[in-house]
Amino acid sequence: MAVNTTEKLKMIKEILASSFILATQQSQDRGLQFKYVSEPFTHNSEKGWKVLIMVKEAGYGERTIQEFLYQRPNYKDAKHMEYEVLLNVLSTIVQTSILTWYQTAILLANDKDLQKAIQNGEENHINTNE
Repeated sequence: MAVNTTEKLKMIKEILASSFILATQQSQDRGLQFKYVSEPFTHNSEKGWKVLIMVKEAGYGERTIQEFLYQRPNYKDAKHMEYEVLLNVLSTIVQTSILTWYQTAILLANDKDLQKAIQNGEENHINTNE
């Protein structure tokens, strides 16, 4: 049974929404909230689709940390375009996470001071607002 674009779009939106809700719940102790916005836009009469990834930190305003912009070809309707964009964004998020884990593992394997700090339970707070 083939799944039509409307159903595929509904599924990917549910997956993304659930993922962002879960990520926010898991980050509550740090005062972080995550959300995304997916919407069409027009620039110089060119149609496109954008996805914004936002983080809100307790005590600070909401910030857009990533913006994905895609030009929409005339032959694609809005549902097909949004589905393809959200699938691409989800793939990019997964790829970025895996590459980050990989680079962190390389850093950890090579940085003896960092290894000792972790073994000793030392906390290093990183402030993203500076």
